[in-house]
Amino acid sequence: MASKGIEADEGKIGIATRVFDEMSNFNLSPNCATYNALIEGHSLEGNFEEALRLMDIMEQGEPQPNEVSYGAILNGLCKHAKFDLARKLFERMKAKGMGFSCIPYTEMIDGLCKNGFFNEAIQMLNEMFQEAFQLKDEMASFGITSHDVAESAMVRGLALCGKVEEAILLLDNMLRMRLVPTIATFTTLMHMLCKENNVVEALKLRSKMELCGLKLDVIAYNVLISGLCADGDIAAAFELYQEVKQNGLWPNATTYTVLLDALLTEGNSTFIGDVLLKDLKARGIISCDWDGGIDQYHKALLITMERLKYLQKRRRKWC
Repeated sequence: MASKGIEADEGKIGIATRVFDEMSNFNLSPNCATYNALIEGHSLEGNFEEALRLMDIMEQGEPQPNEVSYGAILNGLCKHAKFDLARKLFERMKAKGMGFSCIPYTEMIDGLCKNGFFNEAIQMLNEMFQEAFQLKDEMASFGITSHDVAESAMVRGLALCGKVEEAILLLDNMLRMRLVPTIATFTTLMHMLCKENNVVEALKLRSKMELCGLKLDVIAYNVLISGLCADGDIAAAFELYQEVKQNGLWPNATTYTVLLDALLTEGNSTFIGDVLLKDLKARGIISCDWDGGIDQYHKALLITMERLKYLQKRRRKWC
């Protein structure tokens, strides 16, 4: 008699394992879903020795592991930055002649790109990108087209390690293939361009984003507002601030902090500052008054900056 499968959520794997061990006492045979649930649970907890042991049992009998079985371990290995083991498992899948879809490739590409930048040295990161591009070529050799998630991960990874030109080329290739990059992908690229003081190109990306039918969120707006302020164009940054409100979005602490900091540094627009202060007062963030005099105006800006820093430090979700 086959079981209908058991769930092995992260943190409950011990209970699931005990249930699995007792199944034979009730003449129950674990099915593929049962094995997959346990494999996923062990992989999430980083217990790859047990996950691979279960995989060995499946490979030696019935039921045979499927793509979900391998994908669960691949996902866990990539999340734990165990790329050597992930690659070996990937080769193991190919050696068994399994039919491929995008899932295992995406797990590898996403893991290599995301994990590399934040956890490894630049040299290791570049090696990971070589692996990622190699995987991408292998996908093409199997006649598989990588979907939006895999390509987006590649773009973000390239941008984050400073390969912005290459990232833009890959993004343009996605658009030619009618793949839609994620909002986070566009935002990451715009952020890196602004860091390079290339706000003009960042704004061009905004246009490409809108052509894809994507709308900027507050984070994306903040990236552009910050870039424009750093470029000394507070007026253009303020136009984006007004656009945020017109589009029904709520400017957050970062939005106001960036704009107010630019005003305190440049000090060339009491009109913009007055609008920001009135908006913040209307939202109950500040309660100070100013009489229109320049001294009172600057004092209000400073008080507001301190208030915003306090709220950010306390992680107050006021917007």
